[in-house]
Amino acid sequence: MTSMELVGLNTKWYRYQNNLTQEQYANKTKFKMAYISVIETGNANLTCKNIDFIAKSFKIKPELLFNEETAKMAKKLPARVDMYHKQ
Repeated sequence: MTSMELVGLNTKWYRYQNNLTQEQYANKTKFKMAYISVIETGNANLTCKNIDFIAKSFKIKPELLFNEETAKMAKKLPARVDMYHKQ
C-alpha cells in the first residue's frame, strides 16, 4: 500500500471507530465532505500539517495513520457508518 492509501484507510478506520459519518467528520474538522472522500480513497497527497490535524482530531499519534493492520481492517468496512454499527 502507498502512504496515501494507508493514511486514507486509517482515516476511515478511526472515523468509523468514532461512529462518525463523512458529513459529521467534515463538520468536526471543517474539511469539505468531498475532500474526506478523496482522503479515504487514498487519492489525497496530504501535507504533514494535515496528517497531524487528522491525528489530533482522533486524539491519536500521527504514526497510527500509517498502520498497515488497521488499514487492512478498514478495507473490510461497509460503505456507511450506520450499517457498521447495526451489526
